[in-house]
Amino acid sequence: MMPPKILVVDDEPDLEILMKQNFRRKIRAGELEFVFAQNGFQALDRLKEHPDVSMVLSDINMPEMDGLSLLDKVSEKYPLIRTVIVSAYGDMKNLRTAMNNGAFDFVNKPIDFTDLEATVTKTLNEIHNIKNAEQNRLKLQSVQRELQIGQTIQKSFLPAFVPKADGWEIAKIFTPAKEVAGDFFDVYELPTPNKIGFVVADVCGKGVGPALFMTLIRSLMRAFGEFGSFTEKEAEQTITLTHNYVIRNHESANMFATVFIGTVDTKTGKIEYVNCGHNPPYVLRNNKIIAELDITDPVVGLFPNDEFHTNEITLEPGDSLFLFTDGVTDIINPRNELFGDDRLRSFLEKDITTAEDTLKQLNVALYEHMQTADQFDDITMLMLRRLK
Repeated sequence: MMPPKILVVDDEPDLEILMKQNFRRKIRAGELEFVFAQNGFQALDRLKEHPDVSMVLSDINMPEMDGLSLLDKVSEKYPLIRTVIVSAYGDMKNLRTAMNNGAFDFVNKPIDFTDLEATVTKTLNEIHNIKNAEQNRLKLQSVQRELQIGQTIQKSFLPAFVPKADGWEIAKIFTPAKEVAGDFFDVYELPTPNKIGFVVADVCGKGVGPALFMTLIRSLMRAFGEFGSFTEKEAEQTITLTHNYVIRNHESANMFATVFIGTVDTKTGKIEYVNCGHNPPYVLRNNKIIAELDITDPVVGLFPNDEFHTNEITLEPGDSLFLFTDGVTDIINPRNELFGDDRLRSFLEKDITTAEDTLKQLNVALYEHMQTADQFDDITMLMLRRLK
C-alpha cells in the first residue's frame, strides 16, 4: 500500500528542507511522501504528474498564482483532495476567504511543526474517510445497477399480457416492494383445448436469493405446464415435477415457495387446483364470498417425497376467483395496523362490476391504508371472472 502523498506549495525554498527534517521519521518509515512546488502553476503541474496526491499544504502569498487561486482550482478539478492553507499570523481576511472557499484547515506562520503534524494527521484521517465513503458509494451504485438489471430480467419472466378466453375476464396487479421480488404470478394457455393455467406464488424471504429462486420455479412451472404432454390433472403434475426438480437439484438452497396453481376449463368453468401452503383464494358470487380454497398440500421445494393432490370447484356464470399473496393483507399503516383479512373480505364484497375495476380499486384502498408507511412486501393479485 502506497503512503499518503502531500503536495507542499510555498515560494520559500527553506520550507522543503524543514519539512523533510521534521517528517524524516515518517518519510523513512514509508508513512508519508512529499512533493514540492513554488507556486500555483507548478502545483497544478505536480498534481498532473502525481494523481495520487491526497493533501495540499499551500501558502497564500506566492508569485504567479497565489494560494487562494490554487485552492479554487484544486477544489474544482480534484474534489477528493483536501487543502490546508498556510498564512501569516493574524491574516484573518484571507483565512476566512480560504475557509469559505473550501479549505479544510489552516496553520499560521511561522509554522509550529507539532501543530502541523497534528493537522496533517487530522486531514489525512478525513481523506481516508472520504475515500472509503466514495468507494462505498461506488459499490452501492454498482449493486443498484445490478439490481436494476435483475429487475428488468425478472419482469421479462412475468407475462406482459394474459390469455383471452371468450366469456372470461382475467385481471392482474403486481407491485414489487424492492428492486427484485419474491412474489410471482403467471397465466398461460395449456396444450389441452379450452384450458388455461394460472399461478400465484410467494417465495420465502426477501432479496436477491428469493428472487432467483422465484425465477427458477416460475420457469419450471411454465415449461412443465405449457409444454407438458399430460391431458389431465395438469396443475398437480406441473407442481409435482417442479417440486421434484427443485429437491433433486437445489435442496441445499433450503428455500421454498407457497404456491396456488390451477387450471380452468373455459367452456365448463371447472377449476382444478393445488394449494401448496398459500393464502386461500376467495370464490365470489353475487358480491358475497361463498368459499375459500384452503391449503391442501405442503409448500414447494422444502421436503423430499411430498405429494400433491388435485381439488376441484366450478365457477358459475358471474362467479369470480380472487388470488393474492400476503403482501396484500400484511400492509401496515403508520399506526402499525394491518390491512388484514377482514378489510379484504369487506372490500371484495362491494358491488364492483369487472375484475379489472375490482383490482384497481383494491389497489387504491391498499395504498390509502398504507399512507406514509413503507411497502415491505410484494403485492400480487389475480382475478378470474366467468361472464357466461
